[in-house]
Amino acid sequence: MSQGHVIIVGAGVIGLSIAVKLSKYSKVTVIARELPGDMRQTYQEFEEIAKHHPEAGVDFIPAVEYFDTADPTSFLAEANGYTSWPDFRVLPPAEYPPQHPSIQLAVTYRSWVLNSPVYLKWLQTRAEAQGTRFIRAHLTNLKQCLSVYRENKSQDESDLVSAVVDASGRGFDDPASFPSRGQFIIVSNHCDRTISHHWSDGSSTVIIPRPLGGGAVIGGTKEPNNWSEDIDDASTEAILKRVRDLCPEMIYEQANGLSLPSGFDIKQVYVARRPMRHGGLHFVTGQIVDRAKNTLPLVSCYGAGANGYKISWGLAGEIAEFLS
Repeated sequence: MSQGHVIIVGAGVIGLSIAVKLSKYSKVTVIARELPGDMRQTYQEFEEIAKHHPEAGVDFIPAVEYFDTADPTSFLAEANGYTSWPDFRVLPPAEYPPQHPSIQLAVTYRSWVLNSPVYLKWLQTRAEAQGTRFIRAHLTNLKQCLSVYRENKSQDESDLVSAVVDASGRGFDDPASFPSRGQFIIVSNHCDRTISHHWSDGSSTVIIPRPLGGGAVIGGTKEPNNWSEDIDDASTEAILKRVRDLCPEMIYEQANGLSLPSGFDIKQVYVARRPMRHGGLHFVTGQIVDRAKNTLPLVSCYGAGANGYKISWGLAGEIAEFLS
């Protein structure tokens, strides 16, 4: 695709990954309200990034997952994305944390971890180096991306738009889309592995180290249909208690000469709002008609929820192949 522009709506991890892939072969413009300050494919891509671009904020460390309500046979049949990862093994009950007798299954494997703000900015910078241009705009419908592009394009950029990719996260007027609020905490405390405990009520406790001196992210909450940005103090206390119980070796008595009653050197409490969708990821091809009545290819890929990072490079590769 050598002529015209591909417009990508959305600058989350999926939109940025698509921009990096497509801008190697096409002219690309990303339009988004907020710009960043297949799992096997993603794993391989992250291995290359960690090896050749340490500044991107990607690293590989051991991961452990505990499940309260998982049948080992059905889990292993469905978890082929994990079982193919290096160092995967099912842990024997002797290696379960004794303070959690409810655990039915535990697995470990070698996993990637990200310093998300660093990684997203690295993706943006890489896409820009390949010629991608970013426009900050708030769209109320998808067709607006065409007029926003034409109003902001430079003189040497073509009026011709070749395709549109909707990676907006929530889509536009999709009744199946809904927000899910999650509250998390960034701490300076060190942990040498990721730990996840999936509780029987559907909630999870997570500890995710962040490369490049980013401490760790601990959490969290999962609150469907809640788009609030407000911090809930009760949730913060509940997260700290669960993480203290799950990984007591992570606790600090003091930091920088100050005592830590909670056991954590808290840097930030924040709210993440994930774009969810009933029925899961919406990944389809279609058409969009511009003002000149031209019919353009449209690729929709949104509603990935918590799986955006896991599937980002697999989706980017498929979309690049389709549009080329």
